[in-house]
Amino acid sequence: MDKTIESLYISHEELSRNRTKRILLCFCVDASASMAVSGMMEKVNQGIESFFRRTRSELLARDAADICIVTFGDRVEVVCDFGSFDDACEQVLRNPIRATGSLTRLAAGVNCALDRLENHQRELAQVGNNAYVPWLIILSDGVSTEPEEEVRKASERVFALLRANRLRTRCLSTDDGYESLRHFTVGKVDRLEELSVTDFFDVVSRSVSLASKHTIERPDFELEEGGGR
Repeated sequence: MDKTIESLYISHEELSRNRTKRILLCFCVDASASMAVSGMMEKVNQGIESFFRRTRSELLARDAADICIVTFGDRVEVVCDFGSFDDACEQVLRNPIRATGSLTRLAAGVNCALDRLENHQRELAQVGNNAYVPWLIILSDGVSTEPEEEVRKASERVFALLRANRLRTRCLSTDDGYESLRHFTVGKVDRLEELSVTDFFDVVSRSVSLASKHTIERPDFELEEGGGR
């Protein structure tokens, strides 16, 4: 069997088997070189690893969590895609995010993340699986290097989904990241300092755990407050 067809078949089987209401989280992470220079990339990798390890240790949370990680720098890359949580976990633990390149292609990263979210929502709908309103979490330390028109179009796409209650966003910045990230959220852009990175990912893990245990009492998945400054 062709590997692409085989992987699609396995993904469809997993979606059909796991009937847990899904919590869709897409992390969109700045992977430009400045993230490495500042040491922030190492902290982000530690936070992501901690999130996956903690979530994997809880059966309900592991079945509910549906995670995608998109990075943007000189190019946009899907580090791990929606699907099996265990597969995503292994992918992330084997291949920490590497920060290289001089560009910050924020709009391209956001568009890729939205594409992956919309595609996965269609996959879930095809097997009659339910999901909470998804979260897009963007982390960046710099201003987008793209033309303003590209950032504006990506921002309009995000806000159309926010207004339709089909998306929630959380933006976290270091250094000058605020200037671009403010175009992608209705709330404030949180200041993510070195010491609060792991705290933030712990907050996400706790939120996933709580939501997976209370799907009837809590119709919406919300991130707890905290983790940013």
